[in-house]
Amino acid sequence: MELKKRIEKFKTREFETNKEFYLGIEKGQNPHTLFIGCSDSRVNAEILFQARAGELFQIRNVANIVPRDDDPDNNLSVVSALEYAVKVLKVKNIIVCGHSNCGGCAAIRKLNDYKDDLPNTAEWISQSSRISDYIDGKYPDMNEDNKLVLLEKLNAVRQLDNLLTYDFIRQAFDSRKLNLQAYYYDIGTGDISIYDYENEFSDLIKEIALS
Repeated sequence: MELKKRIEKFKTREFETNKEFYLGIEKGQNPHTLFIGCSDSRVNAEILFQARAGELFQIRNVANIVPRDDDPDNNLSVVSALEYAVKVLKVKNIIVCGHSNCGGCAAIRKLNDYKDDLPNTAEWISQSSRISDYIDGKYPDMNEDNKLVLLEKLNAVRQLDNLLTYDFIRQAFDSRKLNLQAYYYDIGTGDISIYDYENEFSDLIKEIALS
């Protein structure tokens, strides 16, 4: 009943108050940004960007992962949204947003523990397991909490590299029609770090790709 009451409040308070706006966006969408975020309920793109309906096209999944082009067949949901955002909607930005206390990234650190009970989740997040392995090899003395934070950040940045394996994204990026950035949202402080494709982690991402 609580959800039903909230929907009723939307219609009477939000929609009726801003009816002209909603009638305007009924005719079509023109988002400026594709937001690729984690499914985590604490990450709200509209609040983070102070955006209204129609501004953000979104892809949400566990650990904000973008499959690479060499393995798209089993990930058509993500790939089809990428195609539509870039080819049809012609978004100007793609933002991959990672966040603190990410359960998906924490599960990557203990992947074998999830294979029996959550086999589909384990298979999905295993796409980023190489990043976790790299961190263990590169920083063996780092404590586990810091390793997880680094994984959360590197995982977001790595998806920029994954995005560029698609020719239609690479072409738009190289022609400066598309901007790619990774964000890291610290839920406990409200701080948001922004990383361009060439950033402080770019060399690490290249190392991971070669490892």
